[in-house]
Amino acid sequence: MLSPSHDLLACPSCDAVHQSVILARHEVAHCVACGAVLGRHTSLGIDQLLAITLAAAALFIIASANPLLAIGVRDSHTEATVWSAAFAMMHGWMAWAGAALAITTFLLPLVQIALLLWLLGFARLGRCAPGARTVLRALHGVRPWSMTEVFLLGALVAIIKLSSWVPVHPGIGIWALTSLTLLLTILSMIEPRFWWNLPPRS
Repeated sequence: MLSPSHDLLACPSCDAVHQSVILARHEVAHCVACGAVLGRHTSLGIDQLLAITLAAAALFIIASANPLLAIGVRDSHTEATVWSAAFAMMHGWMAWAGAALAITTFLLPLVQIALLLWLLGFARLGRCAPGARTVLRALHGVRPWSMTEVFLLGALVAIIKLSSWVPVHPGIGIWALTSLTLLLTILSMIEPRFWWNLPPRS
């Protein structure tokens, strides 16, 4: 991780120290010792990243408040949301799985989005966010455990499997979750150096 106050970059794989350089468009920096990727050129600016994060926040609300899929059998109609899936597992030995689902699919993505909005909102005003170091460390710790893509894959598999037995209709939530996963993936591809050296907007 790049130190916010130095021009040295330590490889996260082998700890080899490198001199930090500014990458041109499409350039990728590799560790000279182990070949690990140290950084990529970031073409997105503060305004673009803030817009992506705001869109992710809106999609998060839509995905949480709307059904992922609906199942209709004769006069019976059932809708499944992220919360109903988690609560359905909150019984017996499956309680831990339900808690993990709620944390990785709802709580941690929410924290990730909130931290990014905090950093980018102040950067948009040309200021360093209060507690930026703590926020960046928290963001670095939260990001690997935000697993919307795992839940999305499971939901898609469930839709495909169930469609051969009963009529299954994808809901608004599944489309919002798909878009949210894509936006969070884009944000996760921004190298840590950019966040540590987040420039104020001129």
